[in-house]
Amino acid sequence: MKELACRKITLNSNKPLICVSVTGANLNEIKEQAQVIKRLNPDIVEWRADCLKIENEEKDTFEIAYALKYVHKMLKSYPLIFTFRSKEEGGSRHVNFEKYKEYYHYVSLEAKKFNVELVDIEMYGKRGVPGLNTLIDEMHAMGLKIIGSYHDFNKTPKRDEIFDILKNMEDNGADVCKIACMPRHKGDVFSIYNASQDADEKLKNPIIAISMGELGAVTRVALTQTHSVLTFASLCEDETFEGELRKECIEQMNSLGQVPFKIAETLVDVNRSGKLTGNISVIGFMGTGKTTVSKALAEILNCKEIDTDKYLVDKFGKEITEMFEVMTEDEFRDAESVAIEEIARTKNQIISCGGGAVIRKKNSDVLKETGAIVRLDAYPETIFERVSRRTTRPLLNGNMNLDHIKKLMDERELRYREAADITVNVDSNNRILTCYRIIVELIKKGIITK
Repeated sequence: MKELACRKITLNSNKPLICVSVTGANLNEIKEQAQVIKRLNPDIVEWRADCLKIENEEKDTFEIAYALKYVHKMLKSYPLIFTFRSKEEGGSRHVNFEKYKEYYHYVSLEAKKFNVELVDIEMYGKRGVPGLNTLIDEMHAMGLKIIGSYHDFNKTPKRDEIFDILKNMEDNGADVCKIACMPRHKGDVFSIYNASQDADEKLKNPIIAISMGELGAVTRVALTQTHSVLTFASLCEDETFEGELRKECIEQMNSLGQVPFKIAETLVDVNRSGKLTGNISVIGFMGTGKTTVSKALAEILNCKEIDTDKYLVDKFGKEITEMFEVMTEDEFRDAESVAIEEIARTKNQIISCGGGAVIRKKNSDVLKETGAIVRLDAYPETIFERVSRRTTRPLLNGNMNLDHIKKLMDERELRYREAADITVNVDSNNRILTCYRIIVELIKKGIITK
């Protein structure tokens, strides 16, 4: 367990906090966001000072000072993180380092008065800049804790490099070491996981490790795996999230991977203390994202995930497409039934099922005996868009068209409906939103306990 005591809060890897950011460009926007924050009631608030639109560049520090006072007035019961994110690391404004230091110097003088607990300093990106060490020493002398941070919106470094970045910040005075990077493929997300494991074992100080975008969004809620003491959630508001989220919220989740606060609150809690009381079997037509969602569920729920198709591939030493070349569909389904019986003997796991797994009722009966069956559903047009560029779908080879997909979906609709304990629509193509909806329903059914 890593822990950092600040003035009024404690960052603890066993009980991570959830932060939301004030990003208003002016006082009116700050006020509007503060009203939302009070309804959401997060653990801590970050003020992104770089988002403030400066009216008079000659008096920019005065404007920063006045805005900080206003943020405190609106949110005086919340501890604050002060952040000025530079344009080079994804922020809204570019300033030279002398001006950067000037902002932080002012904040350090007024920190206690305005409830500032931590300051975020881009320690790795500014390494070697004259005056950085002096700035760090000044913040510590004023009783502030430092989040040393590094952001890369273009790529994710390799595992060893990520660890080196975190260690460099710790060696240079960071009290919390933070890295946030954009993944280009699944391997980049695993690099974040693996490097955070290294950091948890070898560094003295707490960390925050984030993989951005929809691909990496699970790292924002699976904090047990990243060993993070803090995560950042968005201000997107909805009381239950059981209906359709606003389009702009989905777009935000799919671009930066920012998770709405209420969703993050539930998933972080489940990741920390949730327990399975049975298997969760994920079914649905090809292209609904069963494998993707199953893996994300397993990460959030801290449990094993097994894919029935992969199980068959490992067992027979052939890809599914190769199996269909030497087997009739009935022979393949026989092998699949045996595999499901074998897999279901293990309890409290996520089972990602092949698209035709529950065509046979005996398969769904076996799966129901061990827990709940979750169906992922989407419109035919969504399915066609997702699978049309792939050649690894044996049942579609030679028939890659929307009408054939509709026909197959209609043929399986009754069996899917009869087999499923719950059905979740996946047209949004967002794994975190899908996992949230699944988890909320399975908590109601007692399959997941908190």
